[in-house]
Amino acid sequence: PPGAEAVATTPRPTGADSGRFRPRRLAGVLRPRTGDEVADLVRAAATARTPLHPVSTGRNWGLGSALPVDDGAAVLDLSGLGRIREVDTRRGYAVVEPGVTQGELSARLTGTDRMLNLTGASRHTSVIGNILERGVGLHRPRAEDLAGLELVLADGVRVRTGWWPSPEGPAVVQPHGHGASLNHLFTQASWAVVTAAVVRLLPRPRSVRILPATFPAARLATAVDTLRAWTTGRLVPATTKIYDPVAARTYGLRKPDGTPGDAYLAHLALTGDTDLTTALADLLAARLREAACPLAEGPPGAADAEAHGAYAGADDPDDALFRRKTGGCCARCLDRRGGLLMFLPVVPFDGAAVETAAALIDAALEEGTARPGITMNVLDADTVDHVVTLRFDPADAASTAAAHRTLDRLHASFAAHGWPPYRPDVDHPRPAAADPELHRRLAGALDPHGVFARGRFAPPP
Repeated sequence: PPGAEAVATTPRPTGADSGRFRPRRLAGVLRPRTGDEVADLVRAAATARTPLHPVSTGRNWGLGSALPVDDGAAVLDLSGLGRIREVDTRRGYAVVEPGVTQGELSARLTGTDRMLNLTGASRHTSVIGNILERGVGLHRPRAEDLAGLELVLADGVRVRTGWWPSPEGPAVVQPHGHGASLNHLFTQASWAVVTAAVVRLLPRPRSVRILPATFPAARLATAVDTLRAWTTGRLVPATTKIYDPVAARTYGLRKPDGTPGDAYLAHLALTGDTDLTTALADLLAARLREAACPLAEGPPGAADAEAHGAYAGADDPDDALFRRKTGGCCARCLDRRGGLLMFLPVVPFDGAAVETAAALIDAALEEGTARPGITMNVLDADTVDHVVTLRFDPADAASTAAAHRTLDRLHASFAAHGWPPYRPDVDHPRPAAADPELHRRLAGALDPHGVFARGRFAPPP
C-alpha cells in the first residue's frame, strides 16, 4: 500500500539470528508504519496467498529472533509502529504500539508515580512483543500487564478486545471487561496482528530493597524449599530470582581470590513502604544468620544499584545490566555476533524438582558445550520457570552444532518429566494442542485461509 515499505519481495534466506537456527526462506519483508497500512497488507497477503509472520522488534533472542517457523512466509516488521499513544498515571495505563520498547516507555514514566513492569532483557525490546509471549517481568508475569488489544484480523478488519479508554467508558481499568474475556485468545497465538495494546502500569514503590543471599550447590534442594516457605508465608513476594553459579557472575559473585564463584545467588526483592521493607529486611537478615538456614547473607555488591534500579522501574539508558549479561554485546549486534540459545521450562517450586531439573541440564550438555547460565524466576508459591542460556561460538560449526544437540536433549528430557518450555523456539514449536478440536475450530473461525503463518505456539497442521 502507499507509504508502506516492502523489501525483499523475492524469496531469499533470512539474515543471522543469535541462535543460528535453520535458515528460513522468506517471501519478503514488509515494514508498515500505521495500523491502516497493516490492514492493507493483510488484505493483500490474503489475495496473494502469502502467509504473514508478524514481529514487533524481532529481538526474540535465543528463540529465533524474527524467524518464522516455516519457509515461505513474509515477515511483517511492526517496529515502524512506534507511538506511545497515551499515558494515564492516575488510572495506571499506557497505550502503546508494537515498536515501543521498554526503555522508551520507562523513560516516558520517569518522574511519575507509575512505572513499567520491566523484564531483565534489553531496553530495546518490545513491550507488546514480550506481553504476547507471556514473558516474565520483575514484579509479575507480563500477561498480567495486559488490559486491551487492538487487532487486525485475517480479513483486514480492525477490532479491539478487553478494556480501552474512552469518554463514555468505565473509569476503572478492567482488563477482563464484561462477558467473554478475549485478550488472551491472542497471546501466544497467530490468528491476528496486534497493532496496539493497553498496558497496565504499576505504582512506583517508595522503597526498593534487594537482599542478596547465597548457598552452595549441595544445598540447592533445601534452599529452594526454604525460599518457597518464605514465599508462602509472605516474608518475600513471589518475585525472587535464583541464579546458578554461572548466571551469578553477572552480579559479581566471586571467590575471595577473585576467581568466578561456585555458589548460587538469590535476589530477595522487597518493595513498598519504607517501614515495611525495613522491617522485612531486618527479619530476613535474622533468618539468614540462623545456623539451620541453608542460605547465608550475600555480599552487598551482589545486588547493586543497577539491579535496584530495574525493580524501581528506572530507565537504564546505557543498557548496562543487559550488556553485563551478554559480555558487552549490545542489542543491535547480538544477532550478528550471536551464539545464544534459550530453553525456558516451567518447573514445580519444590526443592527435589529443581534439583532434578539441574541434573537434567547437566546430563544434556554436549561435550564441548559451555556450562549454561540458569536464572530461575519464582512465578508464584507453586511454580518457578528456568531461563537456561546456552552460549556457543557462532564462527565454530562444531560449537554451534553441539549447542543445538544440547538443546534437542533438553527438550526431550524435560518433556519426559512433564516440564515443557512455556516459550519454545522456532526449531521446536509446540508439538500438540491441549484440545485439538477446539484449536481447529478457532483457527477455522479466525483465519480459515491461513493468512498468518504458523507460530511457535501453534500445533502442527
